[in-house]
Amino acid sequence: DNIKELQSRMAEMVDEPLFSTAEFTDYIELFREFSKRFKEQIIIVIDEFPYLHDPKKDIESMFQKIYDEIISESEITLILYGSSVSMMESLLGYKSSHYGRRTGQWLVEPLRFKDVCKFVPKYDIQNCIETYAVLGGIPFYLSMFNDRNSVLKNIENMLLSKGSVLQREPEFLLMEEVREPRNYFLILKAIAFGNTRSSEIISTTGLDKSVVSRYIDVLHNLRIVKKSMPVTIKKENVRDIRYYLEDNLFNFWFKFIYPNEAQIEYGNTDALIQTIKSQLVVHTSFVFEDISREFLYEIMDDLPFRFERIGKWWHKDNEIDLVAFNEGSRDIMFVECKWKNRKIGVDVIEKLINKVKYVDWKNNDRHEYFCIISKNGLTKNAKQFAKENGVLNFDMRDMKRVFIVGNSEV
Repeated sequence: DNIKELQSRMAEMVDEPLFSTAEFTDYIELFREFSKRFKEQIIIVIDEFPYLHDPKKDIESMFQKIYDEIISESEITLILYGSSVSMMESLLGYKSSHYGRRTGQWLVEPLRFKDVCKFVPKYDIQNCIETYAVLGGIPFYLSMFNDRNSVLKNIENMLLSKGSVLQREPEFLLMEEVREPRNYFLILKAIAFGNTRSSEIISTTGLDKSVVSRYIDVLHNLRIVKKSMPVTIKKENVRDIRYYLEDNLFNFWFKFIYPNEAQIEYGNTDALIQTIKSQLVVHTSFVFEDISREFLYEIMDDLPFRFERIGKWWHKDNEIDLVAFNEGSRDIMFVECKWKNRKIGVDVIEKLINKVKYVDWKNNDRHEYFCIISKNGLTKNAKQFAKENGVLNFDMRDMKRVFIVGNSEV
């Protein structure tokens, strides 16, 4: 059926009636005859290539031969696409017959927050941030939200209603990628609830250290879990690695949906909606750090220096949300990100300033800068303190100008 469908599309290009009625035994014969008749540049895309996988027919070797004998000598560009990361990497990896033949590879990543805002144009900046905290940057998920409804109403309709499109989406994705999903679920739930160190995950799940390590490696390769380290530390010296859920929908789902599946099954979601409503600020605060990082990249030309790296920093009990620095100019900026309803006081700024002495990076020979990025800005006293101490200050109004107003102008 797939050969006939591709043959039909090719027949439209060669404009030869007999081509559409010919009988081709395999893809090799189809591509060979097409290349004889069509000499111009053309791109052929095969969507969900792993679905063609059949050990009996060895489709991979067939396409290896197509490349070696036909495509490499023609004007055809062949793109193989697949949504299953593990399958695509195995089909194109070192042990695959395709290894060494690909001329390019691209992991299609989620959209940036700036682009996410375009999916919900009726939302203000706060609703856009909350939407991103729930769904992340996957276009399909974003298309499910109706910006005429509140964020909570969309959560209720798309995630808490039995049979809704996104209610079991992470579960389906995991079942497609891994065996033994139960242990993966335990690990992902543990991370979603704030157990970011390996020892905490082991203690929470009750799994052996070797099992946790192996499963986390798989989740990392699938881009579901990200490994984080203090941004100023070189990789070869890292011991204190933390783990976070890279996909925002997975994070939200394992925190609120998975533990409450029984309530959703029986339609008893009123209490769950109230729980989500009360915890949405805290949940969003962690994602706000990622949005703040993107915000700083967007306004980099207006900052005191152009940073080369930016990320979280921690040492023992001390932690700074974002640290940005430039090795050449020896400039470093310490950033506190606060997603709280109340305005930020002087104490938050003072606490940030007091923590920087623990950051071991070009000590005694660096230019230090400080920055507060908050939901609702600073108190009157904090504004004065920030002004006197040269502390940069941004809030949602600044983000609106960069992410929403800037979008509409483009």
